[in-house]
Amino acid sequence: MRRLLLSIAWMAGVALFASCGTTASAQRSEKASELAAKVKDALTEQNFKIEVNFMTPLKGMARSVTPDHYLQVNGETLFSYLPYAGDAFNIPYGGGQGLNFTESIDSYKVTQKKSDEFVVEIGVKNSEDTYVFTITVFDNGRASIDVRGRERDPISFNGEMRF
Repeated sequence: MRRLLLSIAWMAGVALFASCGTTASAQRSEKASELAAKVKDALTEQNFKIEVNFMTPLKGMARSVTPDHYLQVNGETLFSYLPYAGDAFNIPYGGGQGLNFTESIDSYKVTQKKSDEFVVEIGVKNSEDTYVFTITVFDNGRASIDVRGRERDPISFNGEMRF
């Protein structure tokens, strides 16, 4: 009899533990779905900010970036406050403004590559160069930015989308 009661108590404990895990898993899944919807809406509405924390120049070492660097899209305007490391070819003496500028967006295209991955291509031109920003954003808000300019070596950044 005692063995039967212990078995029942053990099975009840396992069932309770499993139900708690299922509830926590369902809550995580719901939060992930909400975040994925926010990411998709932000890209569609052209209203998002990516805070950059890591950069990889074409030549040289990859390195961490201070937390105040970002790329922001607000409607038809691109705000770029990104560090640059690499070769520049035909730019103003002293290095020019680099990737620190605010300009109107010439082209904006969002493509969904996979169920959890979006690619955004943004074309922008400033007084020094013409750039193409290729941004890969995942459902969890993580993002990578590839910047190609006519007068500068390409550079990549990693960061997180903020709303």
